[in-house]
Amino acid sequence: MEEARLIPANLIVYRRADSHYDLTGINSSFLFKENKSNLIFQFITSLYAGHRSKDATVDLDRIVKARKLIKGVSLFHDQFAGITGYLRKSKYHEDYAVYIHETSLDNQGVKWRVFQLIEKKVLSKSRLILTNSNWNREILSSHGFDAKVVYPGCNPKAKVNLEREKVVLTVSLWDKGRRPEVYAEIGKRIKGKIIMAGSWAKDEDREEFKRRHPWVHVTGALSEEELIRLYDKASVFIRFGFHEKGPGLGVLEAMGHGLPVIVNDGLGSKELIKDNGYVVNDLNEAADRINDILEDERLRKDMSLNSWEIAKSLTWRTHAEKIREHMERYFDL
Repeated sequence: MEEARLIPANLIVYRRADSHYDLTGINSSFLFKENKSNLIFQFITSLYAGHRSKDATVDLDRIVKARKLIKGVSLFHDQFAGITGYLRKSKYHEDYAVYIHETSLDNQGVKWRVFQLIEKKVLSKSRLILTNSNWNREILSSHGFDAKVVYPGCNPKAKVNLEREKVVLTVSLWDKGRRPEVYAEIGKRIKGKIIMAGSWAKDEDREEFKRRHPWVHVTGALSEEELIRLYDKASVFIRFGFHEKGPGLGVLEAMGHGLPVIVNDGLGSKELIKDNGYVVNDLNEAADRINDILEDERLRKDMSLNSWEIAKSLTWRTHAEKIREHMERYFDL
């Protein structure tokens, strides 16, 4: 959305999901009116991401049909949307670009073979490959694909609040694949309150988690204003990833609000951690580092300002300008 708003460019969406976003100032269109996915594609997607909601379904039927509907130079976000570009290239000799959020090329297991074959086909015909982390870029390079790194962005505050509460915040779209129990265990070990903010893919997973871990404050879906208030009062942001090669947007948002950040080695955001937080190996080390920050006001404030300074170089405007520069270099726009 920010690319379309700031480049500016047309935003084409395959189908409308249940989520609601502010599309003000964006020239957007939805290719298909029906928002329900075909059961067969729900089943296929569940083999790879059974912990996610039906909104995460990869609609291969619509992706194929879109080859007749999307025209002109296009940037496709993820390897599946890139199938549309691959098909248009094959039939109409029309060049395209693809932005890879999570490459599958290093995933282990037989079930990933078809997935990886699709990704390689899409990448092989793409004139320009973009990705969101050096971790992704290195994996793509090891398979013979040259990718340019353009980090996602954030909207840093004009001024950060340095007076904070002893609150540890984590933000995500929660499902079992995010291993929310890790944050519950960290919550037992810290000298403050832990808040898990954001929507849950499945309501029943949220309610079960709340029942089993009553000491964790679980917010559920929040408005943008409510989330900003949490960013502004928390002292530390924490996010664990489990072979998530892209940087979590919550990490960038937290940095934009001046939060020290703690991530583990399994998250692409580790590339953004310098003197603004810690990269840890496990939940025990995470709890120790959180307590270090909560107990040392000077350390917390220094890390807060460092996070904010890094975030100011990673705005959505900077992201959009880099995307536009790459597209203009590779295409006749």
